[in-house]
Amino acid sequence: MNAPASFPTSSAEPRAPRLLDRLVPVSPQWRIPPRKAERLGWLQLLLGILVVLGAQMIVGLLAAATGLVRHGGGAAARPGVAFVVAISAVPLTVLGYWLLVRFVGGRPVIELGGRGAALRELLAGLAMGALLMCTVIAVLALLGSYHVVDVGWSTGILVGLQAGIVAGFTEEILVRGVMLRLIEGWLGTWWALAITAAFFGAAHLGNPQATVFGAVAIALEAGILLGACYLLTRRLWLAIGVHAAWNFVQGGIFGSNISGTGSGRGLIEARFTGPDLLTGGTMGIEGSVVAIIVCLAAGLAMLLAVRRRGLVVPPCWRRPPQAALDDTQPA
Repeated sequence: MNAPASFPTSSAEPRAPRLLDRLVPVSPQWRIPPRKAERLGWLQLLLGILVVLGAQMIVGLLAAATGLVRHGGGAAARPGVAFVVAISAVPLTVLGYWLLVRFVGGRPVIELGGRGAALRELLAGLAMGALLMCTVIAVLALLGSYHVVDVGWSTGILVGLQAGIVAGFTEEILVRGVMLRLIEGWLGTWWALAITAAFFGAAHLGNPQATVFGAVAIALEAGILLGACYLLTRRLWLAIGVHAAWNFVQGGIFGSNISGTGSGRGLIEARFTGPDLLTGGTMGIEGSVVAIIVCLAAGLAMLLAVRRRGLVVPPCWRRPPQAALDDTQPA
């Protein structure tokens, strides 16, 4: 992808809609990265990966200590304990990221800041993620591919909630908060978005029922959409909300397999019929062409807003010196 010839300033581009500005404003602390790479960027990238992996290792130790991994059925027999242990990865990852940016990066952690804006963006993201998933399900139902078999309580609701909370925080902190942010500082917005979207899709190939097409679908629908959520606000809350709601509504409510993990029924026990291209097959709804179209359209619309706000960053070798950048910061 080609970056724009020069950084678009707020005076050179039309403003984003005022309603959007009020609902999900860009962080006032965000600044165009200087030509020089962010302090200890490669170390931040490495430590960011280790933070997420370390949090998962601690969760594994907690699971072993509470007996959840004994005899292979501990989690199913004690879903409440399994849920609490799993979501303990969230505060560990948040703390690790805060320490990483504050002391290694040497700057405020604006990606998790915002106070009032943080709650507003999180709620907006939750609503958006739920709406997108409901739209996909509605289309599949109209096409005769989604059928409700039963409705009632299931431990799959907790599984879906766990998948939403844990993935929403840990994956967004790693992929958008660490990788997208740092790569954008080196290669610019478009290359950073493409690389992290591809990585995000490929990372799901490790799931037990994943498919290559499903991984490509996740890269196109979620990799671009969630990246756009971060780029639009320069905070993680909107992306966290979209990701969390998408996973929870998908698995915890509508009973779809989540990203090929093998999860089953949620509040609804569902039956999918039709070709895998439509239903997503073993990958779940995320592998459906319907999900690709719906989420990719939303992601591209948000990227248009990113450009209209003047938030597209050129590669480091095409940016002016810091002194010149100070005069071109977005309003």
